[in-house]
Formats: sequence, structure tokens, C-alpha cells
Amino acid sequence: MRKFVGLSVLLIVAFNSLAQVQTFDIVTFTPPLGWGKEEKDYAVSYVTTNNKTKGWCRITIYKSIQSSGDAMADYTSEWNALIVKNNYGPATPTKPEIETADGWTSNSGVANFKFENKDAYSLLSTISGYGVEVSIMVLMNSQEYMKEVEKMLGSLDLKKPEQANPVARQPEQPTLATQPVISHAPGNSGISLSTTNFDDGWVAQPFADYVRVTKGVITVLLHYGIKITDEMRDSNNLEGVLFDQLIQPRYTVSNIRKYDNGGPCYFCVYFYEADVVEKTTGKKYHLGLRVISNNGVSQCIEIISPSSSAFLQEFPDQKKVEALLNYNKFAVTLADIVGTWDESGGTYVNMYNTYTGAYAGMNTSSSSNSFTFNADGTYNSQHSGAFGMVGNLKFYTQKYEGNCTVTNWDITLTKQFDGKTKVFWAQFEAVRAGRVLHIADKQYSGSAYHLVKTK
Repeated sequence: MRKFVGLSVLLIVAFNSLAQVQTFDIVTFTPPLGWGKEEKDYAVSYVTTNNKTKGWCRITIYKSIQSSGDAMADYTSEWNALIVKNNYGPATPTKPEIETADGWTSNSGVANFKFENKDAYSLLSTISGYGVEVSIMVLMNSQEYMKEVEKMLGSLDLKKPEQANPVARQPEQPTLATQPVISHAPGNSGISLSTTNFDDGWVAQPFADYVRVTKGVITVLLHYGIKITDEMRDSNNLEGVLFDQLIQPRYTVSNIRKYDNGGPCYFCVYFYEADVVEKTTGKKYHLGLRVISNNGVSQCIEIISPSSSAFLQEFPDQKKVEALLNYNKFAVTLADIVGTWDESGGTYVNMYNTYTGAYAGMNTSSSSNSFTFNADGTYNSQHSGAFGMVGNLKFYTQKYEGNCTVTNWDITLTKQFDGKTKVFWAQFEAVRAGRVLHIADKQYSGSAYHLVKTK
């Protein structure tokens, strides 16, 4: 058990021995005397108003959810979800006051906003530890409630979860057995540098079933690839099936609109918009889902915004929506790449005589590439393959070994072809239960490898 006094520099310390102790989820606390109580499955609130001064205050404790593993990232995410999306403060989180004790870390920040054209204040405290996070939000328009707020916050007592890695909230089960269950559990998949801050303001983090990308009031879930089954193909409505699988179990959906391609098309855009209410929180959003399919796999981009206008401001066309796939990108470290990484592939072409139409044989090309990176900063690699007409194939094998230097987005390998040192662009792509290591020669961009860890 651990007590937290969030926002202590902003409020006055006091104690109320007369109020009755209450428990909600993993939080025990003493609420203010005489305040009204509003309880839902995802939050409990205590509310008061003063008819003479027109002052009011609301304190809300939200049910614990899975932590991302990064207390600051939790604070930023909750700021976007609770403050920004409800217009209770600026898009950029205020610098928090930080308290750490007994395995818990509290980040607390304050902002100003307008309510009915009058000044009001929002206070957010996000407490992270033991795989979970709990948020407390305070809204008020008068400092007359400062003492009562501090009394309640000072009484907070958090119970450590019984499980070291608690299970994430589970959405309602889909009706079809083929539908995936979305997990909001953290899933850095062996990626140490699991937060990428892009120059254009987007921030990406990997989770168990998607990469979450946020910017201002917009949250995007880049769902990991879903294999297209025969049942999906037979439906002749693949994008509709995926919408039902990913969206319907988690939201109450209304006013669905499908993108108008303007008639028959070859490269069609498959995109839905809808008004939704999140079943676990009761929050209302504008939602978009773009489906992009290639080589038997569908990639789904889920865009969550507070309104249609906010969506259109950020995504005036579908090219910007499709470009979101580029944000599944994370830096590498030497510790993360230690081990053996492999790729293999091949192509073939059946040849026919242009004059007689007779079959002329098969031309084929195949390759296999393997890299082993060692903790002492050395590496070895082997590259082999075959190419040519079947029956007259030519084979090759190349082996290299030398030193390896890793600096976030670069991997430098010595003693490559002709003994030269090569510098490669490097990045991780998060996938379900793992990651792909992409490296590309900076000098010859056609020389690129897409590797998965095998040992």
C-alpha cells in the first residue's frame, strides 16, 4: 500500500477525519463530506457546487488500465485522452510535478481552460507502477475548493496489483470466431527505444496488437497485419469484415460513411468513417478506418479524433492517411540486435517462345541472407543464392566478418565487400509478438535487408 499526495505544490495540506473511507478499483481514499457521488464502471466522481458564489468542482478517479511501461508516456497519453480531447487544456501537456516512491511514479500537471466563457482549471495526476496506471482529474472554477481537493488527494492509497503483469481490459468478444481480440497491453517486442518522437510532432509507441501514434488531439492505432482468409475473400466485402472485427466489439457505432471512389476503380480506397462511443469509457469520438491489403495481408489504420473537423484538419486527403504506416519506426541498439537475423526470398518467371508459344523453361532467382551480431561489437554475415534458367543455375556465397557499431538509426559494418566499411540505415518495425529489423545501404539504397530474429 502506498499513499500519494499529487499536486502538493499547488494545494494546501489538510486532513478530514470525519469522512468515510471509500474504495474504487485499486484506490482507497477519503472523499469530501457532503459532495455528490457519480459512479460508472470506468470512473467515480465527486461533485459540488456553490449557488451563492457560482463555484463548482469535480474530482474523478479513473479505473486502472495497463501502463505503457513509461510513466511520462502514460501521463502524456492520459493528458491527450482526458484533458485535450475534452478541451480542458492545451494540446501540449504541461511540465509535470514528479513524485516517486515504493515502485509508483506520479506525474501531475495543471492547465487553464474556459467553461461558459469563464476561467476554469484542470488538474491531472497519473500514477504508474507495477504494470498499471491510475489517473485522477480535477476540474474547478474556484480556488474555494482547494483544501477539500487536497484532503482527498492526500488520502489516496494505492494497492499493488496481485499480478506482476495484470491483464489488460478485455473488449466484448466478437461474434465470429475468426475475429481478433484487441489487447491494449504494452508490447515493445524487444525494442528498448520504444518511443519515437518524429520531427512533425507525431509520437509512436508499440503495443501488443498495434502501434499507437499520437499528435495533439488525434490518436492513431496502426493495427498489425491481419491475414486474409478464404472466408474474408468470399464475403466480397473485405473492408467491411475488418471494420466489424476491429471496431464493432469496442465501440457503439452510428452514422457509418464509406469513402466514395467515384465509380469503378482499380486502386480503390477502402475507408470508413463513423460516430462512435467507446464501450469501456463512454467517450464519444469521430473514427476512421483505412484498410490497405497487399500479398494476402491487410493493414488497418484506425484514426480516433474528437470531431470530423479535427480529422479533416489533420487529414485533408487519403494520401496523408496512408502515410501513417511510415510511423511504425523505432531506433535500434546493439543490445536489441544481438543474435542471428535472417531473410530469404525468391522469384520465378515462366518463359515462352514468342513465335511458337512453346514453353521455354523457367528463369528463377533466390537468395538467403543471415547476420549474427555479437554483444562485444563484432558481427558475421553470410549471403547465398542462385539465379538463371532452371537446369543451368549459377550459385554464389559470400561471407563477411568484422566490427559492428550501432547508433540509433545507423549500423556500421567493417570488412564488407572488398574490405570496405558500410553504413546502413537501420530501424525496427514492430509486429505482433516481435519486430523486423530493416537495414539499407546508405550508398546503394537497392541493397536492403528485411530481417527477423531466428536465434
